[in-house]
Amino acid sequence: MARLDFSRLSVLVVEDSAFMRSIFINVLRALGVERLIVAEDGEQAIKIMAPSQGAKAQMIGMSGIDVVICDYFMPTVDGAMFMRWLRRSERSPDRFLPTIMVSAAADMEVLFTARDAGVDEFLAKPFSAEKLAQRLVAVVDHPRPYIYTPRYFGPDRRRRSKPVTSERRVLSKDDVETVYSGKEMSALKNSSKMVWEFRIPRQLKRKLAGASGGDPDEPAFDPALIEAAEQKIANMEGDYADWVANSIDELTQAHHRALEEPERGVHHLKTINEIAHELRGQGGIFGYPLMTQFGKSLYDVTGEDSQISAPLLDLIDAHIDLIKVVTKQKVKGDGGSVGQQLLKSLSEAKKKFSV
Repeated sequence: MARLDFSRLSVLVVEDSAFMRSIFINVLRALGVERLIVAEDGEQAIKIMAPSQGAKAQMIGMSGIDVVICDYFMPTVDGAMFMRWLRRSERSPDRFLPTIMVSAAADMEVLFTARDAGVDEFLAKPFSAEKLAQRLVAVVDHPRPYIYTPRYFGPDRRRRSKPVTSERRVLSKDDVETVYSGKEMSALKNSSKMVWEFRIPRQLKRKLAGASGGDPDEPAFDPALIEAAEQKIANMEGDYADWVANSIDELTQAHHRALEEPERGVHHLKTINEIAHELRGQGGIFGYPLMTQFGKSLYDVTGEDSQISAPLLDLIDAHIDLIKVVTKQKVKGDGGSVGQQLLKSLSEAKKKFSV
């Protein structure tokens, strides 16, 4: 594929965690992206993107943004809600805007919800600079057709590499209209078709490849840029340590308050759950997979169905202690014998304080 010039790319990052925003900014700049716009949540992203009052929303390439990188779990307006606005709202400036959804919770329910909301690519936390670069290349170099139906608008959700031998949909080819330009959706209202397939020209690829198009055999990214981006992450390890220390303090305070104020237990559990979600998403980025495992475990045990109880509070305390050990002893990778002992301790705590 041709070398892509990402200095020409404009990216909107939608992320509620200040520390994660700084990671995205550092990595994207190292990859060559010069035009970055940042939103702290989906609500702010909508305000940034929505046309001014009275202005008519455009369909393609008129938002001034080329790609959106959006976190899934955010307060007020989350990633899925933002995607539904982007794809469906008459106020959306570009319903075809390539979007990469990011989340530490990469289970099937989240993946399906993100897919059905109309995302182009999904990036699981923890991620590397190379994985982020690959997703950027995917939306630029391999854009999928967009499908419009009364119940869905977004990239074709089928990713089959082999031909489909039996079509499971009831619709026939006569029910589908293929559109080769980004005409307004309102122009399709008088159509008798049930499904519209948009095969839009690859404008973004042409923009980043330049006039010459480059050598088709060279990689999309200079390997030196990937290395520089990975180094940017490594250089943030000290900031990560400070962030983890603050997170541990917040976990400890929320745990103590849950003990002292059981009547507000749901609120305190929610705080713990949100911090655990961030811990699970960031540990692996800096070489602490055990932090990711303990964060995920704490996230799972403090989910929506959890109720304050003495065993649950003891189990939360055990998780906090394990996270402290990983931090103080800087247990990287699998941690060897220390890591095995910590995982064993977690297993024993779950059995002892089963809830």
